[in-house]
Amino acid sequence: MQDKDIIPYYVHSKLGNFMFFICTKITKFLIKHRILYYILACTWGIIMTFIGLLITLFLVIGFLFIDSMVFKKYNWVYYIKVGPAYWGGFDTGLMFVRDQESIDSLNQHEWGHSFQNCLLGPFMVLLVSIPSAIRWWHRELKYERKHINPPTDYDAIWFEDAASQCGKYAANYLKSKK
Repeated sequence: MQDKDIIPYYVHSKLGNFMFFICTKITKFLIKHRILYYILACTWGIIMTFIGLLITLFLVIGFLFIDSMVFKKYNWVYYIKVGPAYWGGFDTGLMFVRDQESIDSLNQHEWGHSFQNCLLGPFMVLLVSIPSAIRWWHRELKYERKHINPPTDYDAIWFEDAASQCGKYAANYLKSKK
């Protein structure tokens, strides 16, 4: 894998390109130094990882009492059969929650956000998580529920594009090492 393997799929602003390429650098480094990935996620990125641990606790308790939820562990990925079939997913540090119906590239995308958490730490919430949630809900309410095509792709903003491209790179890197 060469440095130019992670390239943006979309055109971003200068700041967006800068942030995208910083994310690619940290992804390439951390995928080769997995222990550092976990150390950063549990120290610098502790806010999102702690939220993920709380969600895990609630999901485990919910699983004990609610039969309509189905959990499948894949690393720290929880597939949940609740609500509409295709609602996507969300990342919280070392784990993420997703629906059971979306395409498998969603796993890579959400994993890409975990590298952003290692890079941004406590700023992840303000720079990626909240803007991402607002972006998703805005698109859902304004376009998707009205069956209107949004004017831009979901990944057209730097943090979503970086999550998809870095997650894809990390998955391919691990496959090449087997």
